[in-house]
Amino acid sequence: MLQRLVLLLVVLGLAACASGRGGTPLYRRDIGTATGPDAINLAEQVIHRYGYQIEQADTTPAIHIVTHWRPRQTMQDEQALGITAAENRILVMGRARGLTELGGLYHLTMTIENRVQVAGEANWTETLNTEMFRSYADGITDDFRQLVANIGVRRF
Repeated sequence: MLQRLVLLLVVLGLAACASGRGGTPLYRRDIGTATGPDAINLAEQVIHRYGYQIEQADTTPAIHIVTHWRPRQTMQDEQALGITAAENRILVMGRARGLTELGGLYHLTMTIENRVQVAGEANWTETLNTEMFRSYADGITDDFRQLVANIGVRRF
């Protein structure tokens, strides 16, 4: 069992090096800048669109939204590595950037945490992300980024 886990970690490490993407199980992307209400509303839209449920949301002094862990289908490249189960959760962070007539502006980042189970192991493992997982996560962050970019100009 332990040998399988070590082999999995070595293979994932080599895959990450070969892809030039580094060695972290976290997938984090900058999203853009939005007002507090827009940031929260748009984050909730994306979170619910992908079937996640919010576990905790704090909005003062910074925006911090965390979802529950959500099981998902293992991806083909994960299955090839012996991964039998996978789940993710989303974290949206907003750091204050300044004030406007609309209120506070926040710089937004989205992190998608990925953990997996290897055949024969009971514990969850946070490993390096596969190419197919990164593609899945790209879709979520791209949707969020697009919503933030398309807020438009507000008139009063």
